[in-house]
Amino acid sequence: MQLIVQFNFDEPLTLPINYNHILQSILYRTLATQPEFSALVHNQGFAFGRRRYRLFTFSLLEGRYKVKNKEITFYDRACFEVRSPEPYLIRTLRDGFRQNGIVVGERTISRVRVDMRDASVENTDVFVEMRSPIVVYSTDPDTRKTLYYTPADEDYMILLNDNFVRKYLAFSNNMPASGVLIEPWQVTNRDKFVTNYKNQYITGWKGVYRLTGERKYLDFLYQTGIGGKNAQGFGMFDIISEE
Repeated sequence: MQLIVQFNFDEPLTLPINYNHILQSILYRTLATQPEFSALVHNQGFAFGRRRYRLFTFSLLEGRYKVKNKEITFYDRACFEVRSPEPYLIRTLRDGFRQNGIVVGERTISRVRVDMRDASVENTDVFVEMRSPIVVYSTDPDTRKTLYYTPADEDYMILLNDNFVRKYLAFSNNMPASGVLIEPWQVTNRDKFVTNYKNQYITGWKGVYRLTGERKYLDFLYQTGIGGKNAQGFGMFDIISEE
């Protein structure tokens, strides 16, 4: 399911240019209206071995803005989208925003409009454009150093499929009958995206990709996001054509 969140304000809203963690904190704070469920999502998630998947993703902010001195200022209003395969999460966010507005630091924005939707992928072969970057990475077990992959890397598509399998198994407790093919289609160096998330640099890639697989598996990716770090605001896509 999806939730479109639009909020209006009289005074401009200024955020650091790297604001993913702020949006994430807004979501967790709103989920906290249901403490037990919030603790489940934040602390446990859906488990696969030692990995924990929160199984939601969100877009960057959209609206009229200006960037200056490593800050981004939105004027009048801003909008973002949240997706999850767990309907209760979306409904909890909807009710929380309606009741409490949006809290950004010490500022509360009460003029919030929420629109809950249930769009889905209906085909087995689709072209998609990334609204937030795909992140593919691995961690060296000895040095704990994070290695980020590019669409040109040989293992890129393999790692994306592996990520899908783990997330699907964690959510459904069922091994998918087949994998998915996530193929870079129109991706250039301009699509490289680097951001700082809580003093950690994250590298991802936007662009256009071709997704092939069973309809329910592609729909699962639509709700959860492609690749890693979805709950930090990565991997959301829009369908631009269906074959």
